[in-house]
Amino acid sequence: MPQSFDASRSLTALEQDNTIVAVIEMSKAKWLIAALVPGFKRQPLNKIDADAPSLLKLLQRWRDEAGQAGHDQADRRRL
Repeated sequence: MPQSFDASRSLTALEQDNTIVAVIEMSKAKWLIAALVPGFKRQPLNKIDADAPSLLKLLQRWRDEAGQAGHDQADRRRL
């Protein structure tokens, strides 16, 4: 029998000081991206055209800004 997911038994902790958390609401024409970015006092909210390279560019910009604020991402390959 398959076991259900139990977050209380997660073996990996979320490192909030060096993890960007992004939520994307997608439609055919536009994407709305909200994020929690380490080192930001604000919570960014951006609307972009439905385009993967634009999304990647935005996430990379946030990663660079977090690094400048002293919150370097541990594994840059995950982006």
